[in-house]
Amino acid sequence: VPKLPFRPTVLEAHDDVPATTADGCIADFDDLSIRNCTYGDPNAIRTIALAGGSHAEHWITALDLLGKRYHFKVVTYLKMGCPLSTEPNPLVMGDNRPYPKCYEWNELVMPKLVADHPSFVFTTSTRPWNIKPGDVMPGTYIGIWQRLSDAHIPILAMRDTPWLVRDGKPFFPADCLASGGNSTSCGIARSEVLSDHNPTLDFVDQFPLLKPLDMSNAVCRAD
Repeated sequence: VPKLPFRPTVLEAHDDVPATTADGCIADFDDLSIRNCTYGDPNAIRTIALAGGSHAEHWITALDLLGKRYHFKVVTYLKMGCPLSTEPNPLVMGDNRPYPKCYEWNELVMPKLVADHPSFVFTTSTRPWNIKPGDVMPGTYIGIWQRLSDAHIPILAMRDTPWLVRDGKPFFPADCLASGGNSTSCGIARSEVLSDHNPTLDFVDQFPLLKPLDMSNAVCRAD
């Protein structure tokens, strides 16, 4: 019988964090530092910059493993709740409080990203709509794609993992599962969080260096 991969129990789920969080490699909400930590193959010539908020950070475990296997290094440019964006008045997703330090951090991180000139920038390319079902590629991302494209830096544009929200508040399924729920009762309808069409695809003609990635079918069932 094949051994199942380890999954944390519902009591451990809260502490099941990516290496970047445990290593202090993501700046907190009030922190403007750019924390460049290296994963994957540290001696590799090719570099993927992992940049943005915690939903970009989700992918460090896979990128670290792939970097070791295929010989590229992964360097972090991460800040909690702060995607790469030109939004001058950002808000914290979930409670909509003003987040001016996200704008300030973007103003610091983008010149450094361009100067460091990685082989690729890996970041999220979509967000959930907060006014209707489905997801969107925000207009404030377009300036980022333009700046990276002007610097001849290709973008690995990952469609964002769905944000679980119930009654207008972030929803954490671990408690639901601990209470005896299952993947259906503790989940969210796919139609609520993902549009039928990945909105990133509408911009690939405008930005030839934008390489869309979409793992939604690995994360969600059809429903």
